Parts: sequence; C-alpha cells; structure tokens
Amino acid sequence: MGVKYYTHFLLQERSPKGLSEFRGVVEVNRVLPRGDLKEAASILAKNFECDTKDIKVLQWSRLH
Repeated sequence: MGVKYYTHFLLQERSPKGLSEFRGVVEVNRVLPRGDLKEAASILAKNFECDTKDIKVLQWSRLH
C-alpha cells in the first residue's frame, strides 16, 4: 500500500526551456524521512525522467 504526499514543486524544462509548476498528490511505496526534500526531488525526477537538479521541491507533506 502506498503512502500519499501533497507536493508543490518546480521543474526546469529543457524543451521548451523554462519552469513548469506542479502541485498535487503523489503516492510512493514507502514513508520518507520527515523533511527529506532531496529524496522527494529524486523520486519526482525519476518519474519525470529528468535530473534531480531540475526539480525544486517547494512543499512535501504526508497526507493522513
């Protein structure tokens, strides 16, 4: 069973070049350590098939 998080993040697009903003609920397979935005960015980057440095997580909070 997945764990749901609310997220708000920016993605640096390469083509067309610019920033895209996303917010919503994501589901992951495990609980992430509280405040671990690097791990959150890594998960999002894998999903968007981009580099972690292209993701800037603005908010990441677990839903209950």
